[in-house]
Amino acid sequence: MNWSRAVGVSVAGVVLCGCAVSAGDAGTAQSPSAPAHGATADARNATSTPAGRAPVLILNGQLGARPGQLVDMQLDWVGGAQGHDAVVAQSPAFSAPVRLRWRNGGYGAVATLAMTGKPGWHPLSVTIAGRTVASDRIQVVRSERPSFRLAAPSSAARPGETVALRFDDLYPGERGTDFTVRSAALSGPVRLVHDKLYDFYNPRAFSAKPELRAGLADGTYTFELYGPHGHRVAEKRLTVRGSRPGDPDYLGKAHGPDFYDPGTGYVDGGHGHDVKVRLGGRVAVMWHDVYPDRGEEKRLTATSPAFTRVLHLNRDDSKGADGDDPRYFNTATIRADLKPGRYPVTVVAHHGRVKKTGYVTVTAR
Repeated sequence: MNWSRAVGVSVAGVVLCGCAVSAGDAGTAQSPSAPAHGATADARNATSTPAGRAPVLILNGQLGARPGQLVDMQLDWVGGAQGHDAVVAQSPAFSAPVRLRWRNGGYGAVATLAMTGKPGWHPLSVTIAGRTVASDRIQVVRSERPSFRLAAPSSAARPGETVALRFDDLYPGERGTDFTVRSAALSGPVRLVHDKLYDFYNPRAFSAKPELRAGLADGTYTFELYGPHGHRVAEKRLTVRGSRPGDPDYLGKAHGPDFYDPGTGYVDGGHGHDVKVRLGGRVAVMWHDVYPDRGEEKRLTATSPAFTRVLHLNRDDSKGADGDDPRYFNTATIRADLKPGRYPVTVVAHHGRVKKTGYVTVTAR
């Protein structure tokens, strides 16, 4: 169903790597790394094909494609003046010939495979003014019945965890686009929408990634999918269970908060559980946890009477965190109206089961 296929094109039609390449009978296929795109290629191709270059056809989405999916086509090494509006792609997999238009230094188009397409390999040819300049094949597989999927990182999802909802109804006769999931495990109805980037090739895939309610009781919850006009299409069930003593994420092995100068960084500068900061100055807060609580990256905070506001700690996904325990950080501003002194900074994690405090010593300017 091509769900895991890397996106080869953006909505604007920019062709990336992972492409099938074929050339016309007039020469040898060129490497897809040839500079067919960009300002230089546009200027060179604007009037004529470079000497010794055969047209090169690049396809995306043509393997294992279901009826109704999209196929992106790009014909390179054809000058804009040479092609005019006479570049056409034809295949039994299409319901009609497809006109390629000038884009990105070549001729391209996004074609929809016919819903009536038969499984098998179908020839594809591209012509300029009736003359075939490139050819390839499209693999069409059988249509699949509409499917509703619910995925969680583990068999027993945790309260506050993010789950993935997906409805795929790329099937003859399906038309609606208004799909909603309802469940007592969610804070409210969740609308599924089409992701044009992730599901570029499948125009009828609808998805969402909602969070389970943080205070859910242990149990099995039903997720009901409703379509246009409010009729129920399908349902799935999910077991939710909070962490218990003995589970790795019950207390998580957390440590912190650590403090450091945001100007020098956590690795390069000194850090510890106590730090001196001037009135109105800035201090960075770091928190480590070997087994973070599910969904905690969206609710972990550091609070202090010395801070101008509650500090939301963000998951560190940078390369600098490689090999380290999962960690969370952000930078706080010290209030300017404080009396110099020592102030606590507290982080509460794992639904209140873990509470750790560090100290900031505020000095006069």
